Amino acid sequence: MKKFNVVAASAVALSAALASGSALANGSLTVTTAKYNAAAVAAAGGIITVPWNGLASAVYTVAPTTSLEVNSRFTVTLPAGFTFASQPSLTTTAPTTTALTAGGIGSQTATFTIGSPAVAPGNAPVPAGGTLTLNQVSVAGATALETNGGSVSITVQSTNNALVTNNDLNPVSAVNAAFTSDTGVSATFTGGGGSIDLSKAGNLGNLFFGTPDTTTLSIGTVSLVSSGSLGADGAPHGLLTSDTATLTIQGAFNGIVSATAVQVGPPAVSVTANQANNTITLANAGFDSTITLTASGTALLQQNGSPTQGAGGNIVHAGSPGFTVNFAPGAGTTDFLAGVVSNATDSIAYTNGLVVPVTNFLTGDDAGYTSLLRVNNAGVTPVDIFVLAQPYTGGPQLVGNLDTTLAAGTGTVFLETQIEAQVPGLTLANSGQRATLSIIAVGTGASNVAASDLLVNPGGVVVNVN
Repeated sequence: MKKFNVVAASAVALSAALASGSALANGSLTVTTAKYNAAAVAAAGGIITVPWNGLASAVYTVAPTTSLEVNSRFTVTLPAGFTFASQPSLTTTAPTTTALTAGGIGSQTATFTIGSPAVAPGNAPVPAGGTLTLNQVSVAGATALETNGGSVSITVQSTNNALVTNNDLNPVSAVNAAFTSDTGVSATFTGGGGSIDLSKAGNLGNLFFGTPDTTTLSIGTVSLVSSGSLGADGAPHGLLTSDTATLTIQGAFNGIVSATAVQVGPPAVSVTANQANNTITLANAGFDSTITLTASGTALLQQNGSPTQGAGGNIVHAGSPGFTVNFAPGAGTTDFLAGVVSNATDSIAYTNGLVVPVTNFLTGDDAGYTSLLRVNNAGVTPVDIFVLAQPYTGGPQLVGNLDTTLAAGTGTVFLETQIEAQVPGLTLANSGQRATLSIIAVGTGASNVAASDLLVNPGGVVVNVN
């Protein structure tokens, strides 16, 4: 009966230790993440060298008041799908030695025996505060790292200690991932941008604002540099001077006749865009290329970004997004993956004019009902009038010059059909086709211009005013 009581007391003590949260949860794992170039991993078929105990690390630390006993087991588990492709090993706190006794090559796990072989002085436990460090090894099946943004972890666990409170109750993981992947490049898109001069000096919106106005405008420089991530060999994977990138940019490019990407430094690379459907494609551009747009000088240019009214009636893009470039490897380039980079400051806005919102419900004439645009200049100087339409169907803003100089103190009315005729691409065949409408007033008296949309019924009576 006394023997039963002793056993029962021991069980109660063990239960209390478990409940305290301190037992069976001893070690900690700290890793320095191995970040890989996804393109390089894919090119190697998912077989990689892991530079543990070098550029990357994975270190298990024994908790205070515990130890890893001689002949206990220590198991390393790779992420799902990964297997060891060379024999793994550990570096431990002296004098303890370890031996691989299960798993290893071809397996997701590797189990080591502590204090093996049983030869002094290596047949000693790993004391509290001691460490077990994974050494460089190759692994296969790393397909999770063949795409950008891969992130996977390893676990370790101490088991088979005679004193059960020296065991790890569960596999131990680190705070951060053991392996991650990226595109292989860091991309920046900076500088550039400007405005379109709506004044007569700018040929009424056909030229970019400058001193003097010009047909060319830079929208910034796209720079791609190695991110410093690892190649399949476990060493930093750089870019070759022969590598190129294909740059694709979407925008409102009415009036743009060409675009070029010119390498800032050597080697000299200059490519001309393939332009179609409001998309510019610059194939095989250099890694540090300034992109320049060239206007015809005879067609009304379109702004890119969301215009806002600034001081003096100028249209500015403060805080609004600029262009975005999609980049991909050029012909014969395999050192990185495709990605996206944006420029927050290179938008193109109208200047020397004022935007006057009119209506968000301009419709085509239908069933005897007619849409009209009424414009009034209450100032003492004449202004030129443009119209800015955004179809409900989407796409870029459509711009037309109403070819009208509105005299001081006068007003005029335009038919919906007149607006369509002056705005290329705008089609409002009936009441089911609609657009948001604004006007752009150009001149020193632009702030005195007002506009409204009128809907007239078949009897000639105005039934709605916006």
